[in-house]
Amino acid sequence: NQSDLRLAVIEADVMLEELLKTLGYRGDGVGEMLKSVDKSDMVTLDNAWEAHKTRNSIAHAGGEFQLTERETKRVISLFESVFKEFRII
Repeated sequence: NQSDLRLAVIEADVMLEELLKTLGYRGDGVGEMLKSVDKSDMVTLDNAWEAHKTRNSIAHAGGEFQLTERETKRVISLFESVFKEFRII
């Protein structure tokens, strides 16, 4: 259902935040930390940004943000690419 799809994206973003903290990036939230990442330090930086922007859309629109199962899988695969780069999964 919609709430489970949104929750999957939000939880993946929390994992991204923990990864960024572990890598030593600081800031108030994922967006600020991503701003300080140099493209040469993270090949999947664009994927991280795109996935995080979807999370922000969910957070700001709440239940009004419609997320299909297909789009959720696409966004989760963006997060997955980041986690694979850093051998988290």
